[in-house]
Amino acid sequence: METKNSTLEQILETIDDFASDELDLLEKRLASVREKKNGGARVPVLPAATRDIFSITFEEYLAMSDEERDAIQDEAYEKYTKWIDEELGQRHARWMLVCGGTVIESSPTLQNYPRDEKLREVGEQYGLIPFVFAAQPLIEELTWAVLPDNDFYPRLSIIVAAENKNLHDSQGDGLIITADLDTGSGDVFFDQAKLSNEGVIRRQEFRRANVHFHLGRPFRYHILPVLIGVVTEAGKIISGVIEALCVRDWSQSPFRLPNQSREALVGRNVLTQLSLQVKLDGRKKATHVLDD
Repeated sequence: METKNSTLEQILETIDDFASDELDLLEKRLASVREKKNGGARVPVLPAATRDIFSITFEEYLAMSDEERDAIQDEAYEKYTKWIDEELGQRHARWMLVCGGTVIESSPTLQNYPRDEKLREVGEQYGLIPFVFAAQPLIEELTWAVLPDNDFYPRLSIIVAAENKNLHDSQGDGLIITADLDTGSGDVFFDQAKLSNEGVIRRQEFRRANVHFHLGRPFRYHILPVLIGVVTEAGKIISGVIEALCVRDWSQSPFRLPNQSREALVGRNVLTQLSLQVKLDGRKKATHVLDD
């Protein structure tokens, strides 16, 4: 045992002198050894430089401002996009939770996207920052859809409220929004500032903004639970909580390019999760939500 400890100490003393390619080689070798010890289970290999971000303690993170936390999340996306995309792709995941450079959890759906309480629990357990990385959302709209040139974007009137509200019997304190309907998208996109000002969403301590591109432009968004209701032709309200993509700086975001007056973009998840029957009337340029 004494000989092993002596050898380990010698190795640790020389690591500081390793070049970047030597550190990468060491990381791969360690991952290979871990994989064998885990019965063949794959262990993700991170670039050596990733340790600068993933080694920040949770205690340090708690002392940071929101702007500093956003900067760390942005840096992770900027430097390690390839690794993030590969890990999400191999897991067929919409999101993954990473702590200390290890993927702790992942899921193919946003319906169980980690809440603040979960992230605090993980941060306290591991003593490191809990990162959540999301896959690029699918958005199929094209820039040629210029509405003034006799083009029309289907719309759907919705009611939004905080997740703990009840819209089954009345609109209550809900906010009415006329949203563009895009069945090519799997998600719903809102103006983060507007929903925050209306009390629909609250400040998130640990669920930082994700960073992706649409129509060639970057946008930042938070994945947050929002109660969404739709009124049928008979006046019935069908509602449910959906994990919405709340976009920062909405007025300057790429979602306003096809339609400068757009308030929100509703995807097919609203139709499927609320089990809606919707009729699009091209002649009258109207959207009808049918009753059962």
